[in-house]
Amino acid sequence: MKLARRSWFSRFHPLVKAEKKRRLALAKNDFEPQLKTFFGHSLAAPETPLKDLECVILDFETSGLNASHDAILSVGMLTLKFPVLSLSSAQHYYVDTGHSVVPDTAIINHIVPETLDSGMSPVKLGPLLLQALAGKVVIAHGAWIEQQFLHALLKLPAEVDLPLVFLDTLAIERSLCVASGMVKPDLRLTSIRETRGLPPYLAHNAFADAVATGELFLAQVTDIFGLQQATLGPLVKRSG
Repeated sequence: MKLARRSWFSRFHPLVKAEKKRRLALAKNDFEPQLKTFFGHSLAAPETPLKDLECVILDFETSGLNASHDAILSVGMLTLKFPVLSLSSAQHYYVDTGHSVVPDTAIINHIVPETLDSGMSPVKLGPLLLQALAGKVVIAHGAWIEQQFLHALLKLPAEVDLPLVFLDTLAIERSLCVASGMVKPDLRLTSIRETRGLPPYLAHNAFADAVATGELFLAQVTDIFGLQQATLGPLVKRSG
């Protein structure tokens, strides 16, 4: 009876709805081959153990916050096979975006036009990310940035969602703070890490931010699940 009730509730889980949208998008759109393969990967079910999933920690440094007119300047990513972060898998790319650097963001991330001169072209970055992220669970801090810029990079129709599961360490931390009664917590990655006693790091560098996000995620999973088996569904709900 308990299993039957759990199954009934899982029908309304955000992951189930997202999987239906993925299938519909695949059926209705005539995607080019690599994009079709990207959409061909099913989303994991809510009860899937985290240890059975392939995860990618992803971070974009951008020239602004609006994907319709700002650009990706650099990309950092590494894989996580829970509970092991693979530093040997880490990748860091600058993106040759011409004259997209603006003074305000250059002060923050120290990326200047000369840095990008030898970077990867956006035309090559799209296929690289399609291959790296297909079928994976993507973990990011403030994941709406990575979601909207990836959506724009792939030139997806507005009504088509990315066929990816995103876990957001910022939203997860907010949910933990709300549960503990904390008011207006500082949810910047550096501040959360400092609060948790994690070591300082070079903020606003895509590679360093990706590693720092992965470490924070592991700490959050421990807080949420303790000695119980960590599963995907509760983390997706906290990321919403």
